[in-house]
Amino acid sequence: MSARAALFDFDLTLMDTSYAITECTNAFAGKMGLRRVTREEALTVIGLPIAESWIKLWGRFEEEWLDIYRQDFRDREHEGFREFSDTRGALSRLRENGVKVGVVSNRKFAMKAVTVCGIASLFDVVIGLEDVQHPKPHPESVITALSRLSAEPGLSFYTGDTDIDMKTAVAAGVTGIGVTTGNFGEGELEAAGAAHACPNLSAVADIILNISGNN
Repeated sequence: MSARAALFDFDLTLMDTSYAITECTNAFAGKMGLRRVTREEALTVIGLPIAESWIKLWGRFEEEWLDIYRQDFRDREHEGFREFSDTRGALSRLRENGVKVGVVSNRKFAMKAVTVCGIASLFDVVIGLEDVQHPKPHPESVITALSRLSAEPGLSFYTGDTDIDMKTAVAAGVTGIGVTTGNFGEGELEAAGAAHACPNLSAVADIILNISGNN
């Protein structure tokens, strides 16, 4: 029998990474002679692959920037992540009710970020850019996670905070649930394909468990 799966984006879905990313992006900008960015600007690019986010912020990207950022600023970025107050509770409820739980992120080396945050034990699978050829909104990462969990798309869910996440859910054939903990409101998430839009992860867990017949 196929398992039910609840997959989650990482940044601004499970963790508030916005302040840490803004701080480290500006530290990097200072080192490289680039302009500083505001948190509001950072919010518009979180969830994109980092190269795409920098092109959007600064109009260009150089390959060596990745090595410099990862060497000098990535650990500092991780230290600044803050989980939302209901992250662990929502994930634990799903697992206790037999739902397979995973992370699907456009972040490279996603497992390291999950591990540093101390929540790796709550997941049955973690998929980052290192595991696939195509970033979201291509469905490859979600499909890869479902395959590893032996889960059917029609029984599964993908939760995220961006239009990219919801487009990914649609493309993968899973139920998309949007959370308004990032830069997108309910209407924008629903317009991008969300079947439901929620203010937090507790509400997401309620929806998944109700649909799954566990509540």
